[in-house]
Amino acid sequence: MVRAGTPPCGAFLVSAAEKIEAEASRWLAARDARSPSPEDDAAFDRWIDEDIRHRVAYLKLESAWHRSDRLRELQPLDRRIDPDLLRPHGMRGRWPMAMAASVVLTLVVASVFLARWQAWEHYETPVGGFSRIVLEDGSVIDLNTDSEVRARIGSGKREVRLVRGEGRFQVAHDKSRPFVVSAANADVRAVGTAFSVRLRQRQVDVLVSEGTVAIESARIAHAPPVHAGEAALVLPDRVTVRRLESQQLESRLSWTTGRLQFRGDSLADAVDEFNRYNRRHLRLADVSLAQLRVGGTFNATDPESFAAALASTFNLQVAHDTDAIVLRPP
Repeated sequence: MVRAGTPPCGAFLVSAAEKIEAEASRWLAARDARSPSPEDDAAFDRWIDEDIRHRVAYLKLESAWHRSDRLRELQPLDRRIDPDLLRPHGMRGRWPMAMAASVVLTLVVASVFLARWQAWEHYETPVGGFSRIVLEDGSVIDLNTDSEVRARIGSGKREVRLVRGEGRFQVAHDKSRPFVVSAANADVRAVGTAFSVRLRQRQVDVLVSEGTVAIESARIAHAPPVHAGEAALVLPDRVTVRRLESQQLESRLSWTTGRLQFRGDSLADAVDEFNRYNRRHLRLADVSLAQLRVGGTFNATDPESFAAALASTFNLQVAHDTDAIVLRPP
């Protein structure tokens, strides 16, 4: 006889968390296998909005699934000159979805148990790397090349410390727990918004794409708020805010897709930006080249194609040393 409330012999007890993770894996498999219809999109949106745990579980699975694709995308496929550097790359083949979803689900569950052993979670990327991190509150961190963050989600505050490099933060709305990113001498505080922070040697760059953030510093009495479409330069003793055009905002965030986008930038600045993503650096053999103006969209980890495009456009000479790609005048 089976008593009321007792599962029959051989039955499995499934926790709410496991049920949500299983549902998330089914949604991921379904949306990856085919283009969703409007009805599918509406059903998915309803499921996501039902519970913040649905959003967290789905984003974690999606992040883990796409990470290997992202790393491959950032590597140049060959050394040929792309005839249309602005053309977006097409879709690539994928593993069988059912097997991949099961593997990803196992990895996610293991990472959750590991995270409970430490107060601060630590994430970093190598030179040329990219990582998307989904925090337990549903917030998402895109971590750029050669970057490092530490994150802690508490009951009254969500904290991130940018140790080096650059990150973009898509903050889940929660008025009771402010989201604070600390970088050098500045604290960037938000509730529900999207913004990026880059830590340089003598300054902190803040770029807001959604919402508003407040900047706090011990040496700055009243820093102005930074709204969507604005960029702030944070120095030890002052904060300056300026408005960006939509194209400037797009260029500043192009790294989140593995690309570098230039719109009349100096060649010196473009070279510096490329060198953040590659151990084999570009080098200008003559200072007269520094002020050449360049435009276009390029793969961040393919400096060879960029150098070839420069040689074609400006008739520059390109020399390949062991540790550098040297650009010389005609």
